[in-house]
Amino acid sequence: MKSGFRQSMAWLHTWTGILVSWLLYFIFVTGTLGYFDSEIDAWMAPELPKNTANIETSLTTAQTHLQRYGQDAKEWRIYLPLTRSEPHLWLSYQQKNDEDKLSRVSKTLNGETGEVLEHRKTGGGQALYRMHYRLHYLPTRFAYYLVGIFTMFMLLGLVTGIVVHKKIFKEFFTFRSNKGATSWLDGHNLMSVVSLPFHLMITYSGLIMFMFTYVPFVMNASYGLGEQGKKQFFDEYYQRGAPNDAAGIPAVQLPLPVLYQKAQDVLTQHNDTRQSYAVRIYHPNDLNSVVVFSLEQTSPSDDGTKLILHATNGATYAYTPQFEGTRHVQSIFLELHEGIFASLPIRWLYFLTGLTGCAMIASGMVLWTTKRRKKALSNPTGLPFSFKLTEGLNIGTVVGLPAAIAVYFIANRLLPIEMASRANWEMHCLFITWLVFLLHACKHSWQNRGAVAWYQQWLMAATLFALVPITNGLTTERGLITSIKQNDWGFASFDLVNLAASVLCMCIAILVKKHRLVNAETAPSKRPRREVAA
Repeated sequence: MKSGFRQSMAWLHTWTGILVSWLLYFIFVTGTLGYFDSEIDAWMAPELPKNTANIETSLTTAQTHLQRYGQDAKEWRIYLPLTRSEPHLWLSYQQKNDEDKLSRVSKTLNGETGEVLEHRKTGGGQALYRMHYRLHYLPTRFAYYLVGIFTMFMLLGLVTGIVVHKKIFKEFFTFRSNKGATSWLDGHNLMSVVSLPFHLMITYSGLIMFMFTYVPFVMNASYGLGEQGKKQFFDEYYQRGAPNDAAGIPAVQLPLPVLYQKAQDVLTQHNDTRQSYAVRIYHPNDLNSVVVFSLEQTSPSDDGTKLILHATNGATYAYTPQFEGTRHVQSIFLELHEGIFASLPIRWLYFLTGLTGCAMIASGMVLWTTKRRKKALSNPTGLPFSFKLTEGLNIGTVVGLPAAIAVYFIANRLLPIEMASRANWEMHCLFITWLVFLLHACKHSWQNRGAVAWYQQWLMAATLFALVPITNGLTTERGLITSIKQNDWGFASFDLVNLAASVLCMCIAILVKKHRLVNAETAPSKRPRREVAA
């Protein structure tokens, strides 16, 4: 450990940063894409038409379908096409399977005709979003703990970074171009400071979201260590499950559009102008049947508002404005972390600040190797293995991961529609591509050709991102030009963002060729022996 507090913090910042940077970069990239997970979902299921049904029609369609196919269900779930996260009528219920047991069924319906909408099997944006906290190919609980540990290191890196850079606001306005490691340091500082509050919030709130996973002791002390106790705790904590018991007496419930209008009238009396986006019916067609309306979230403190009506007469059963106590605090952090409440401009702000986080981590990775290259080249036995490995992982991760995500999108269009385990193979294509980029980078780094690897990989990434809208136009009827003509800006925006990413990667490739390949590493792997004078 270095002497002096700031020197110790600098040492800690440097080494914890590089050791966790690769996984943190993965978490930030996939998490940032999660702010547009629903838009990615829509693009990766082009067969789904735009919804044109209103709320009343959608509720009638849903109730008709559920009465026909979900008579034995204890609960019906309906998500109305009101929000970006659910652009189509979606419902779920329990149905008897071939073994005469109840199993949950989920369907997406045409809100006007009641037709079940089929689409290609895909992981969509949800798979990318879930990877930022569940990773992939790993047991879920192990992934939770691994991400939690790395998130703690991220928080440590932010705090030590603030301590190290005592002139933090002065450094915000400082950028010295063409200065090698100094330029990378300035860029790293700029990306760190420009959205520092966001980085602190997103890191800390990520830990709060899984507080009962990381610190389960209070829960276990009160409810026991078993799964049954855990289920009981979460049912109470999140207010899950039916609020009452079934009477066992058949009864006719009011039409859902009527109940929905009664719910809106009750909300108006409470000065609440929000709409209900989710409807749950407990004990359908029973005398004690109740309908739970969950309201849309327009601010971080809105989560948890529910209105419960009796399904047979429309009388108010209960109204809960919001969660209370620790649940309310956790809910606020969850809303801030995921940006569920965010309007489109705020969502873009989330996305852009997430990209600055990616750039902060990436610039720190490059800075680490840039500062140590001169010393590594002076090694009489050539570049150390640790340096070559670190540089290869840096290149293959910084460029390879975004390029692999582009392949994920391309695979969605090119894999056969009826292919078995199709969604899994989309993800396999992503990780296979990333592995290829990592091997390519490590090969060139081993040959002391890191600059060449940077250039080639940025060029490949630019090509892959450009292929996304091209492949979409060739394989579907919703290409970029068609989408613009039809004012389908959801689809058009996705293609345009990929084209913008392609242009950005190409510009970086040109800069690498101009500034790094000109001064590419030319030192031999071993110094020639000096002749000993006689």
